[in-house]
Amino acid sequence: MGYDRTSYQKNKADALFRMGFHAEVIGKIDEAAAKYEKAIKADPGHYQSYVQLSRLYERKGDTGKAAHYMNAAERSRGNSMPEKPVARQQTTSPRPTMISRLLEVLNEEKPDPVKDAELRNMLPHVWGPFFGRFDSLREVQRQAIPTVLGGENAMIIAPTASGKTEAIFAPLVERMEAEQWPGLSILYICPTKALAEDIARRLMDMVDGLDVTVAQRNGDTKTLNEKDPQNILVTTPESLDSLLSWSPGCLLGLRAVVLDELHMLDGSYRGDQLRVLLRRLTRETSTTPRIYATTATVSGPEHMAARYMSDARLVRTAGGRSIDYRIVPTLEMAARQFQEMGAHKALLFCNTPQEAEELARTELKRHFPRSAIKVHHGKLDARMRLDAENALRNGRDVVCACTSTLEVGVDIGDIDLVMLVRRPRSVASLSQRIGRGNRREDSMKVVAIASTAGESIYYEKVFKAVTRSEYDTARYEFDPSVAVQQVLSSLSGGKVLSDESVFGMFDGLLPEKDVSLILTQLSESGWIELDGNDWKAMARIGELGPGVFSNIPGYDSIQVVDMASGSTVGSIGLPVDNIFVLAGQAWLVREREKTRVLVTAVEEGTEIANFSSYDRFGAFFDMLPFSMRLRMRQRQGSMDEGGQGPRSFRER
Repeated sequence: MGYDRTSYQKNKADALFRMGFHAEVIGKIDEAAAKYEKAIKADPGHYQSYVQLSRLYERKGDTGKAAHYMNAAERSRGNSMPEKPVARQQTTSPRPTMISRLLEVLNEEKPDPVKDAELRNMLPHVWGPFFGRFDSLREVQRQAIPTVLGGENAMIIAPTASGKTEAIFAPLVERMEAEQWPGLSILYICPTKALAEDIARRLMDMVDGLDVTVAQRNGDTKTLNEKDPQNILVTTPESLDSLLSWSPGCLLGLRAVVLDELHMLDGSYRGDQLRVLLRRLTRETSTTPRIYATTATVSGPEHMAARYMSDARLVRTAGGRSIDYRIVPTLEMAARQFQEMGAHKALLFCNTPQEAEELARTELKRHFPRSAIKVHHGKLDARMRLDAENALRNGRDVVCACTSTLEVGVDIGDIDLVMLVRRPRSVASLSQRIGRGNRREDSMKVVAIASTAGESIYYEKVFKAVTRSEYDTARYEFDPSVAVQQVLSSLSGGKVLSDESVFGMFDGLLPEKDVSLILTQLSESGWIELDGNDWKAMARIGELGPGVFSNIPGYDSIQVVDMASGSTVGSIGLPVDNIFVLAGQAWLVREREKTRVLVTAVEEGTEIANFSSYDRFGAFFDMLPFSMRLRMRQRQGSMDEGGQGPRSFRER
């Protein structure tokens, strides 16, 4: 068979398109656009690349380029048609139009006054503060309370807004009061700083009037008294890592660990870091606390639970809420639905801070008053996030461009409508996002933006899966970059670990040969050394600073401070452009200092802030041996090619 240049160019274009689409999914928009351009160069008739470029420029607000690429797409499709097509081939795929459906779910929540009275007698110290304002308990609470009181490890599986937090905390605080647990006895681990802040506030309200104290420790807030610790600590995995390394004595009396919204961590480098931290917690404090987890409905919950605890009891409830959804092709149509449905408050979910900022800066201002627009994501300062939360909770007309920071239980009051601007990365994430709306009603109102017919089909399938509680997950393997990070973290602060202890941290998680390769690599690179049978850190570890406790990519960022008010706006990745957009506002850099940039507000900005984009590999990935990095990239590539990326959805 001879060389077919045309087929070769088409295959090359297809490969470049897949690479661009992958880059777009993980938030690398410029890289995606470059790949689509190269695909067109390889095959000038590559319809899909023209369409995606049109979509990207439409999102950026460049309607001229968007129209140019859409016209090119139509021309390429026309040119690719045979001169005498058969009837079926003459039919072109229609552009998506609005789809409107109501998927009804039977509400299985029923009052049970007899069971509630029985449980009230089991919670004499805390019934009033936790449940006194409610007419009856939720079903998940009826099932979970006896389990937690009995001291069993448990994972609570239930939809959002089902009362999971009270289901665990009420019996734990009851035991704390009845058994007089001293000092810090409950550790509550949240996936995001925003959720940690909100949970701490809620817990303080719940225990008001009881002899129970609550503290926080995260990247924004530190109220823990390490010499005389409070009874309950709300934290994140990264802050727990730091605490274990510097002040493990605070945790010596720990009785219970709560892993909140575990589906947001599991199957990622942060979830793997948490798994090792739980092992270190037991080893370094000689305690064996009970483990309790909450999660959205997922497939294989027994496997998820087994990764974090032993002999877990699964507590799950059926039911949920109906979904009243509309699928539209553009944000303009979504905004029209907002008006027609009489909505006043909406969350517009994006996948990255950059997407949220871009949305707030350009497209939202065409359809909503500037005063109504808010932004919420993890790169904003806590004060800025709190401002958005207060506006959603107390304001009347608010539209908020947000990321996963509002996916979980931050108190933002009742939301009239949830818009899915970009397709969430997992079905569990989609379920949590749409569950944030209409929490006092039996159905959730959702508008999903689908720019292609394929996306419309995807959303319809997923909405049906959510109402049936049908989820699926991809195959899962431990991320070895976590081993690099945990070895360095465990040895920070002058600690010494025996060779057996280091291997024990990863027993059953990584093959011993991989652990050996990692230790050899770190030793040869001057990070650690083996002294007899003990490993210890070299001076070079100081280069990592507090970043040694976090495996989140993009730790290398800088603080942004408004010169006019002196307040912190947030943080952005390096390098910093002279003009950028953050918190929906354009800023001009006036001064640059070692740890921060001083800025003033300006009317126009040309670039969105340089955020750390989502990455499937942890921050310590590049410190792995080359052979392991290559293996991980090949495995990830094969998963992407087969449609089995992290937490993928397959119709059942």
